[in-house]
Amino acid sequence: MAKQQKTSAELEDMVHQKLLIGGVYVSVREDPLLGWRATVITAPKHAKAIQERAATAAAELRKKFTLKT
Repeated sequence: MAKQQKTSAELEDMVHQKLLIGGVYVSVREDPLLGWRATVITAPKHAKAIQERAATAAAELRKKFTLKT
């Protein structure tokens, strides 16, 4: 089954919904190795933990969706 193409805005929203945290900005960019990567911007105190959660969410979503360029 082919993966669905999604825009960066759609993927950002999907990752953000999986995080279930307010006050976090998610950015999705093309990645040559993975296809696309999610990066979070938040308070420095929580950045590492939230980035790890975003990476996990992105890995799950990459199984179903590719970044539309």
